[in-house]
Amino acid sequence: MRRSAAVVAFCCTATALEEQPWLRRELRPEDESISKNKAKQQGVAGGPCYPGKTECPFSTSCEWDRDTEDGEDFRERICMHKDLVPANGHDWATIFLLIAATALAAGGGIGGGGLLVPIYRLVAGFPITQATALSLATISGGSIANLYTYTRRYHPNDTIKRPLIDYEASLLFCPALLAGTMFGSVFSVMFPPWLTVVLLIALLGYSGRRTLNKGIKRWTGEDKLSPRPTRDEAGLQDVEIDTPLGHADAPPIARQDPTPDQLARLEAIYAKEGSLVQRENWTATGVIWLIVFVFALLRGGRGGASLIPGLDCSQFLYWYLFISNLAVLIAATAWIRKKTLDRATEKAFLGHEPLEGDLQWDRRTTALYPMLCVFAGIAAGLLGIGGGMVLGPLLVELGCLPQPIAATSAYVVFITATSGLAQVWIMGLVPKDYAFAFAACGLFSTFLGQSVIDWVVRKYKKDAIVILVIASIMLIALVLMTYDGIMQVVHATTYGFSPLC
Repeated sequence: MRRSAAVVAFCCTATALEEQPWLRRELRPEDESISKNKAKQQGVAGGPCYPGKTECPFSTSCEWDRDTEDGEDFRERICMHKDLVPANGHDWATIFLLIAATALAAGGGIGGGGLLVPIYRLVAGFPITQATALSLATISGGSIANLYTYTRRYHPNDTIKRPLIDYEASLLFCPALLAGTMFGSVFSVMFPPWLTVVLLIALLGYSGRRTLNKGIKRWTGEDKLSPRPTRDEAGLQDVEIDTPLGHADAPPIARQDPTPDQLARLEAIYAKEGSLVQRENWTATGVIWLIVFVFALLRGGRGGASLIPGLDCSQFLYWYLFISNLAVLIAATAWIRKKTLDRATEKAFLGHEPLEGDLQWDRRTTALYPMLCVFAGIAAGLLGIGGGMVLGPLLVELGCLPQPIAATSAYVVFITATSGLAQVWIMGLVPKDYAFAFAACGLFSTFLGQSVIDWVVRKYKKDAIVILVIASIMLIALVLMTYDGIMQVVHATTYGFSPLC
């Protein structure tokens, strides 16, 4: 009887264990064999492992992958990253480096993702998906500090009172930049690691050198612009837009002094644009943010699955959403371009003359500059360097003043970083304990970096330090990301182009 009771108890216990999906899978021998076949002698963060056979990297241990959904045929062990508490030496080194990186990036108004992602991969030991998510968390914390600071400041040229952030440029550039990142993300899946490294060296090396040269020239005073011609000095052939509404079939307008009514209208425009409270621009920013966020969740991305069950890039619906997202961004760019062009035309008709460092808006520039942002976005999405690291050098090339460059870049980074963070948070890709800690460090170090840069600019009366900071970040990111890319090439299993799906 005792033996029968023991057998019955054993059977009941086994049945109870089988009802628990995690325990049931642990006892299956095929799980062990699958993990053993997939694992390598030297594991990688987030990669498969096998106890006693695979040596996981620092800060990781071989654990069951609990992201595997219940009901699949098998699951495997992966090299899973530790929790933040208790912190080890790698965690403290990472915090020190991220504070230094984000403080430096704050001076140029760029997020610093090109520095943070390699730090999180090489020093903290996170896999690429988590490193990217934590980079977005850190940059979002810093972007809040940037937004608080730059939305309260005026343009350094006080001839016309206006905010430090160029809202016209940021709103016109942002949809085009985001459209480019969509294509860049597609290319990043297809391109082999070695090609990505080559393109990274070429882009960051070239643009970093040019930005550095621009900063040095401004520091030495060699980039002083020649005075703009006055309206009396300029001929009618210099006028590209003939009427306040930009109608090409209307008769040309002769040059004449503005009337009192025109001056009053111009002053009213200056007063509206000079306010620090830009509700219309902030509303447009919120709409762009929401568009990017919703489409990203529907399509999936950044290492996460779509909210639509079973949707992947092999299905028609995926590409329908892709093209729809692209069409919405193009339509937003066209609408913002029309508003910008009409406003610039009216101001020119009323007697406004651009100041040093201002972007001059006309039919050509309102089409050309967004096209440049598309290519910049492709580079950002392909190489994973972030929007600020391509927009900042672009504004430098267009001749903008350093302080508005930092503020405008920071405003665009706020849109892209917070939207990306919301996506990866909902998709469950963010290690929350690290994310809160790193975001707090980013917030603190951004305020610190801004204070230091402001002190240097006031002390030496050299705003070129902002351009030099941007160039320094690009060159440091070139070294870090090239090394990280080479490590990926070394561990790559294929060196050819990969299928998209």
